[in-house]
Amino acid sequence: MLVRNSLLRIATPLLALLMAMSGQWAFAQSKTDTQISAQSLTEDYLDQQRQLYSEALELMRKGRWKSLAKHRQQLTTYPLYPYLIYADLIVNLRYSRHREIAAYLSDYQGTVKAQHLRNKWLDYLAGRNYWTTFIEFFNPAQASIKHQCQFEFARASRLEGVDRERAIESGLRLWNVGKSQPKECDKLFSLLVSEKKITQALAWQRYNKALLKNQSILARYLQRFLKSNQYKTLAKRYYDADRNPQLIGNFEDFSDHTPEELDIITSGLVRLAKADSHSTLRYWSHYQQTHEFSHQARSDVVSAIIKGLYQQQFSTIADAYFEDHLQLLNQTTSGSLTEWRIRKALQERDWLAVQLWIKRLPKAKREQSAWRYWAIRSMEAEASTTLDPRLPEMTASLARERDFYGFLASEKLDREYSLNHQPLAIDEVRINRIKRQPAMLRARELFFHRDIVDANREWNQATEDFVYEDWLAAAIIASQWQWHNKAIASLGQAKYWDDIEIRFPLAYTDIIDSTADRTAIANYLLMALARQESAFNPLATSSAGAMGLMQLMPATAKGTARKHKLSYRKKSQLHQPSINVPIAGQYYRNMLDRYDNNRILASAAYNAGPRRVDQWLNKTDGELPFDIWIELIPFNETRSYVRNILMYSIIYSRKLGLTPAMLDDDEKLKLL
Repeated sequence: MLVRNSLLRIATPLLALLMAMSGQWAFAQSKTDTQISAQSLTEDYLDQQRQLYSEALELMRKGRWKSLAKHRQQLTTYPLYPYLIYADLIVNLRYSRHREIAAYLSDYQGTVKAQHLRNKWLDYLAGRNYWTTFIEFFNPAQASIKHQCQFEFARASRLEGVDRERAIESGLRLWNVGKSQPKECDKLFSLLVSEKKITQALAWQRYNKALLKNQSILARYLQRFLKSNQYKTLAKRYYDADRNPQLIGNFEDFSDHTPEELDIITSGLVRLAKADSHSTLRYWSHYQQTHEFSHQARSDVVSAIIKGLYQQQFSTIADAYFEDHLQLLNQTTSGSLTEWRIRKALQERDWLAVQLWIKRLPKAKREQSAWRYWAIRSMEAEASTTLDPRLPEMTASLARERDFYGFLASEKLDREYSLNHQPLAIDEVRINRIKRQPAMLRARELFFHRDIVDANREWNQATEDFVYEDWLAAAIIASQWQWHNKAIASLGQAKYWDDIEIRFPLAYTDIIDSTADRTAIANYLLMALARQESAFNPLATSSAGAMGLMQLMPATAKGTARKHKLSYRKKSQLHQPSINVPIAGQYYRNMLDRYDNNRILASAAYNAGPRRVDQWLNKTDGELPFDIWIELIPFNETRSYVRNILMYSIIYSRKLGLTPAMLDDDEKLKLL
C-alpha cells in the first residue's frame, strides 16, 4: 500500500488527534445523564496509541515485519506513524521499492525521516552504481559533502556539454579545500585528475589552505601537482616556514604580495611570537611597511606579540605596545585580550593595574558583573584610610544582579541575594499553535518513548524558524512536558533569564535527596551539579564521553562504584538517574574529602580533574584569596563552572526554603 493512499483515509482522524493533543478539541454531544469528558477521552486515546506504538517497536526489535505491517494500521492517526513506514522501507531497501520511496519523500517532504530515507537511498544507489536514479533523487539543499561528490561524479560521467562543464566546476570547488574530503569523493577527484583539470594554480591554492589548517600530510600530497620550478620553490619555502617560523625573517623570500603569502606571513608571525616576541616585533615592523594586511590579520599578530612579550617577561614593553593598539584589539577581540591582561594584574595583585585595565575595556564588557566586582575589589584594596564614596552605590548596584558576583556583593552588604524572578507571560494562542505543529507533535511522542536522538531532531526542525515570542512559548511547552533541557535552552535562545521556575526546575528530587542523605552533601548542591552538568537531561553525552544527568566519565564511574560498592555494570547504565546520581554524588563526596570540604576546589576537580586542581594549587602556593583563585583558573569552562555551581546552589536552596550562605567562612578565608 502506498503511503499517499493511506494518508487520504486518515486525514479526518489525524486532524482530530492533532487538536486533541493541543488541548483544543471540544467534544460535543447531546445532553444526557452521563457526560463524557473530552479530556479523559483524548488522554485515553493517546495512551492507547502510545501503547500500540510501543508494541510496534517490540515487533521491529524482533524483526517481525509482516506482523508490523498489520499492526501499524491501528496507528495511522498517531504522529509517529511515518516512523513505522520509514523503518519498513529502511530494513527492506531495494530498487523495486523506488516508487514507495518516492511517495514517502513526497508525502513527508521536509521531515527528519524523509531526509534520513533520502540519504540511505542515495547510499544504496551509489553503492550499486545506479547513477541515473541517483541524479533523480538527489536534493542539493540537503546534501552532504559525500553525496555532492557522488552527484557531480554521476553528472560528469553521464552528461555532456554545458551540464558536464558545470559538474566539473562544482567538482573542482569540492576538491579545493584545506582538508581531506570523504572517501566517497575519490571517484570524482580521480576523474578530475585523469582529465587534467587540476591546474598548478588551483593546486597552489589548496596547498596554502592545507598549510594554514596544519594539514601537512595533505600539503605534501599536493606537491605532486606543482610541476614548475616557480611553484616548487614557493612550496618548499612555505612548507619550511610553516615548520620553522623563524624563516619568516628572510624578507627577500616573501615579496610576492599574494593573498597566500600574506596568510603564510601572518601564521608564521603568530607562532613565532610564542617563542621569540622580540624577533617577531622586528619582522612585523618590516612587513607592515611592505605588505597590506587585513584588520583581523593585524589583530592576530599584535595579540600574539603582546602575549609573547608578557610571557617572556617584557611587561613594560608589552603594556606600552598594548596601549598603542588598544582600539584595534578591543574591536577585533571584543576586549578578551584586555580581560586576559586584567587577570594577569590580579595574579600579581597589582590593584592599580587592575583599575587601569578595567577602564580600558569596551563599555559593554566594563559593565558586566565580573568587572564591576573587580573594580570594587581593586578600589577597596587600594583604599588607605578613606574608602571611595562611590563604593556603597557601586556595591548596592551589583548586589541587584542574580549571578556569582552579585551574590558576593550581597554578602558584602549582609543582605539577601537577589533572585529577580519574573515568570513568563503565557500566550495560550501561540502555545497551542506551536503544539499543533506536526514536527512538535512527533518530538513530544519521541520524547515520551525516550528516543531522544530523534526527538531532538524533530524539535530542531520544529523550531528552526522561531522568533523571540516562539522561543518563550517553546520554553513553557517543554517545561509542561518535563523536557527540562529543552525548556532551559529555549529561554537561552530568547535570552530571557528571569523565569527561575523554568530555568531551575526541581527535577529527579527523590534520587537526589536519597543521594544527599547517603553522602552528606546538601541536596541543593547536588541539584546545582545536575543543572550545570546536563540541564537535567539524563541521556546527555558530551563530546568527551561524559554521560548522564551528572555527566560521569565511564572510567570514573567504574572506579567510584567499585570503591564504594555501588550498583554499576556497564556504561549505558549511566543514562539511568538511579545509577548515575549515586555514583556522581559519591565521586563529588570524594572530592570534598580530598579538599577539606571546600566546594570551590571540589567543583573545579569535578569538572577539570583533581590532578589539574592540584597543579593549580601548587602554582599559587596558598597565597591567593578565593575570588582571585577562581578568576585565575586557566580554563574558561572550569572558571564558569565553579561560579555557576556556587550560584546555582543558592537558587536551589531558596527554592527548597533553605537559607545557607553561598560560601562558608572557611571557604572565604582560606588562601589557595
